Amino acid sequence: MTVFWNTWVIGFILIFLAFMALVVIKYWRSEHTADKDKTVETFDGIDENDAPPPRLFYLSYLIAFIISAGFLVLYPGLGNWAGLMGWKQIDDALSSPLTDLDMQIAPLSDLSLGGLAANPQVTKSGELLFQNHCAACHRANAQGQKHFPNLTDNEWLYGGTEKDILHSIEKGRHGAMPGWKGILSEDQILKMSYYIASLQRRNLNAPQVKIDLGKEIFVQYCSSCHGDGTVANIEIGAPVLSDDIWLHGGSIEEIEHTIEFGLNNLMPAFSEQLSRNEILAIGAYITEQRLRYDAKLAALDPQSVARGEYLANAGDCVACHSSESGERFAGGLPFKTPFGTIYSTNITPHFSEGIGDNDYAEFKAALFDGKGKHGYLYPAMPYTSYQYLTEQDTQDLWNYLQSITAVPRQNDSNEMMFPSNIRQGLLGWNLVFMDSEPLSYAAPEHVELNEHELKQWQQGKYWVMGLGHCSECHTPRNLAQALIPEKIFQGNIIDGWNAPNISAQELHEDRWDLESLTDFLHTGHSDKGSAFAGMADVVKNSTSLMTRDDIEAISRYLLVGDVYNTIPDGQKQLSPTGFVAESYSADQFETFAMYADTCGACHGEDGKGRDPIAPTLLNNGIIMHSDPFNTIAVTIRGLAPTYLDEERNFMPMTSFQNVLTDSELAKLISFERLYLGGREEPVTAAQVKAVRQKLEKAGFAGNLHTTPDMYDHKDTDINID
Repeated sequence: MTVFWNTWVIGFILIFLAFMALVVIKYWRSEHTADKDKTVETFDGIDENDAPPPRLFYLSYLIAFIISAGFLVLYPGLGNWAGLMGWKQIDDALSSPLTDLDMQIAPLSDLSLGGLAANPQVTKSGELLFQNHCAACHRANAQGQKHFPNLTDNEWLYGGTEKDILHSIEKGRHGAMPGWKGILSEDQILKMSYYIASLQRRNLNAPQVKIDLGKEIFVQYCSSCHGDGTVANIEIGAPVLSDDIWLHGGSIEEIEHTIEFGLNNLMPAFSEQLSRNEILAIGAYITEQRLRYDAKLAALDPQSVARGEYLANAGDCVACHSSESGERFAGGLPFKTPFGTIYSTNITPHFSEGIGDNDYAEFKAALFDGKGKHGYLYPAMPYTSYQYLTEQDTQDLWNYLQSITAVPRQNDSNEMMFPSNIRQGLLGWNLVFMDSEPLSYAAPEHVELNEHELKQWQQGKYWVMGLGHCSECHTPRNLAQALIPEKIFQGNIIDGWNAPNISAQELHEDRWDLESLTDFLHTGHSDKGSAFAGMADVVKNSTSLMTRDDIEAISRYLLVGDVYNTIPDGQKQLSPTGFVAESYSADQFETFAMYADTCGACHGEDGKGRDPIAPTLLNNGIIMHSDPFNTIAVTIRGLAPTYLDEERNFMPMTSFQNVLTDSELAKLISFERLYLGGREEPVTAAQVKAVRQKLEKAGFAGNLHTTPDMYDHKDTDINID
């Protein structure tokens, strides 16, 4: 304790004792003036008389003062005064609850942490000590939390040998990283953040050139401590940056924050608070937890885990259970509904922040019935589709999720209005709207399929209606946000885009075939155009990671159709002519000139696209689509590159929000849809105006200078219908 605080504490205690003594003396000296027959106040008929305090009162205070003075002389109490008895805190039996620990360890010959970890008595003692001294930072089961490392894995900042672990507990650790704010520009820090995130091979919405520039900056400013980012520097506690363990958060924003402001990590030393045996016991408990976790991972069937990873990709679990540019499966993605905002949850095996405390039965209940461990789930979690998984696939998916890195990201609180915030009411939603009948894989009645085609159709149905949950985005919902079965795959507005009608009728009319649809779903590119927005993310995180055979099965099912999803007899197919002589005529020349000025430079004067600058518009699935919403929205919002394929990322498309009027856009889009899409129905200025107003209300409308960088900092707090 410093001289100032020592003086302050002593002065405060003495002043307090003097004040109490003066109070007692005052009442003692005025005692003779008291009159027990005098009424001071009356409350509810009860008289308060001015009687003198009893003699016992003064005697008790005298004894208390004598004891206090004796305590302050004999024991610590006055600042740095140690007391005549020389007593220390470690002499208190309560400060060492495991008084038999020395007896437990004394007869043992093997005092290695591995040997002690096999002794239940020692590890139990170590657990109690850990809860008292370590759990506040490292969580009760040593799995860690944000800023405080996981002690149950095999990744150690300062080395994981027994000597290193004991040194960390005894002597503590102090790691520091300088902040680069003011030295590096915001753009440099952002590029470096993308490079660091790319070391994990995470899918990023960033061009390769930005990542390459970030690498150059990283090498210049960070390599002295981190090398190339793939090897740890345990001498100074510099972590590996190429794995998926992010002590201080792994989203792009969190990485930027770490670079900007630096770090000052401090692990306190316990050598003055704990005995050597107590430190050994804590080390034994940590070792036991680590060995137990290793055994859990070793017990998982590698083939089941690999299959589970494939299934997680097929289900696109990472898309919903990861925030924008955040850590995989750690949750935090907002879903804005008419009833409030729901946030996806952490599904990593972290015990307190994820699903590490769930068992398989609880996982299956959530996946099949929407029944979480802490209440019913909102149907934003597509359990209405996942219920169709086979038992084996469910087990494989569970095993994979048990094998991934535990991320200590805390779940966000949902912001739902009353009464939708009452989870019990979701049971009623399930009873009314959830169809729990098993899927029928009977051959569709409206078409004839050979044995191979039928088997492919059935496999495709399993993917589409189950893990793929395609209907969850591409089907309209009713007021209760339940899917409308009779309108399956007929499209739905999500995040300011139209998840388009992908019914068999629409796909047939727009001339999608097995090859083009499979190409599109597997690579994001086809002769019918390229994926963008949310569908580009689906391809990137999900369908591109599946086998082409499985994607072809999905395409077969979508093209053939099913119940409520048939191709009417005599359904015609569109046949776009492209720009023919008529399109250059005097009547159309003004519109063609508008096309040439706004679209032709990138998409070509013939509308056939220019690889790798822009995709084709001729026969493009969106241009041909019966609903012009997305064609209108693209011109108003603009488009960022999808970063699906480095060779075919295409250039960003600027917005024409402030360039063309509603009438001009309607005229231009009608012209394109007629000659490049085969759609004869003109788009009206009223339709354009309606889409524009909807996008402006949601904050999606762009401007002439929309650039890819604007999408790095886009506002996620949007307002949509």
